[in-house]
Amino acid sequence: MNRLLYSSALLVVVLASTAATAQNTNDATPSNNAHGTLNPAQQHMVSNSLSSTPSQSAPSGAQPQVGDKVPESMSAQSMPHDVADQVPEAKELLFVKLPDRILLIDPDTKLISEIVTDPATTGSTAGNQGR
Repeated sequence: MNRLLYSSALLVVVLASTAATAQNTNDATPSNNAHGTLNPAQQHMVSNSLSSTPSQSAPSGAQPQVGDKVPESMSAQSMPHDVADQVPEAKELLFVKLPDRILLIDPDTKLISEIVTDPATTGSTAGNQGR
């Protein structure tokens, strides 16, 4: 009888562990496959292409980070066609342009998938070299 209880308990632990591992794998898969990370050249193209787009302010005290849900007070926009043509990886993403960065947002989850620094507002060090 004790051996049967021990075997049953062991089976439950193994099955629970397998289920948890499968769930973690499934949780990671959509975010890894849905939208890849942009390389620096692609980020630069996105930033330059959106430089004339008006920016909005983040809610007071908010510091949006990758993985956060976009605050309700911020309005995410569809990626313009010219940006999507230059950077096909960003085609399906939404964006929110802040004064100092651009939030790229997964349209399905409304989570911030990437943050692109906007060189037009943060300044470039290229002109300051040698000073």
